Amino acid sequence: MAKKIQETPTNLTREELSNLSRVTTDVFFFSLFCYVIHPVRGKVRFELYPYQKAVLYQFILQRFNILLKFRQAGITELISMYCLWLASYHPNKKINIISIKDTTAKKVLKKIKFMYKNLPWYMQTPIINGRTGEFGSASMIEFDNGSFIESIPTSSEAGRSESLSLLVIDEAAIVRWASAIWAAAFPTLSTGGSAIINSTPYGMGNFYHSTWVDAIAGGNPFNAIRLYWQMHQNEINHGMIKWLLHWVQKELLKKSMETFFLQVIQYLIWQISRLSKIA
Repeated sequence: MAKKIQETPTNLTREELSNLSRVTTDVFFFSLFCYVIHPVRGKVRFELYPYQKAVLYQFILQRFNILLKFRQAGITELISMYCLWLASYHPNKKINIISIKDTTAKKVLKKIKFMYKNLPWYMQTPIINGRTGEFGSASMIEFDNGSFIESIPTSSEAGRSESLSLLVIDEAAIVRWASAIWAAAFPTLSTGGSAIINSTPYGMGNFYHSTWVDAIAGGNPFNAIRLYWQMHQNEINHGMIKWLLHWVQKELLKKSMETFFLQVIQYLIWQISRLSKIA
């Protein structure tokens, strides 16, 4: 039996036309069509938490942003989505993402490719580089509207390029030569380009730390965004409750009820004492 060839449809419905018209100007609407990989649940829709929506709004509002985040905040995914939207629907945008090493740079681009290939077909701006089905090369995605996203590992020469629309430095506190990269990259943003620098806390006195402190004091043009783990409260609390219930069940099997609750009370008294000293 001959294999049936599935052709990509070319006619858009009224709803698809409406979606395409809106998605080019509304990154929040665009996020409704994006998917990411969850470590437990696999492929899931990228449903933004309130703090992620607030950060995304700052990307649009402010030219220079520096983020101090907690681990597993989903900021790399958020930045990946923003870069894909910016390059897909805005001609001649040049985006560089600088990561701590080559494998990390490839992982960031892989996230962007995953989002791209799971978009509805009519939202996929054609990619013109790389082999068929690979959605660009290992380090770059180039679109037919003249825009590209390049993800590169850190090096002393990483910031030297032609004029950029957006520069992203991921985990900047760990990036070697971050100061030299920024010094080389800043002139490439002089034509109106933007920058996003993000990291978890790591040491003091480095480029990221000094830039963050200056931003807080108003000594540089960066908009400082602080993210606390409590902002991810729903998912963290769910995991903590499951762990606590499991621990209580295990401890009750080992001890009598009176002994167990005495230890719980002693622990709570110790915690209250410790917190009062910190305050």
